[in-house]
Amino acid sequence: MRIVLGLLALVCFLLLAVKYPLRKLGLQKLNGALMKLHEPASAGLLLAGLVHLILCFRFFWQGSLLLPLSGLAVFIMCFVIIAACHMMKEPKQKMHWHRILSLITAILIATHMAAYWM
Repeated sequence: MRIVLGLLALVCFLLLAVKYPLRKLGLQKLNGALMKLHEPASAGLLLAGLVHLILCFRFFWQGSLLLPLSGLAVFIMCFVIIAACHMMKEPKQKMHWHRILSLITAILIATHMAAYWM
């Protein structure tokens, strides 16, 4: 169940992350459809991530510390993205930081997954 929730969180993140490249590729209809899923996918990411974190907490000290720390960093970064987007008023600045923080989150997710497979 722990892995399933982690994969569900990953799918939700991918639904969120693929929006920008689709827009840049000119796939406006698909981008628009994903925009309707943006808030539910964000909620799914946070919820699946939280339950994944809770279920995996007992394994915190087993193996490499990189795994739990990178997972915790991903979860915290998701909250930072949401908070930053709600606190910033200027749309250009908001989207600039949203993309940077999303890229950092993607790197942290890749690190978390690599740490799992090590």
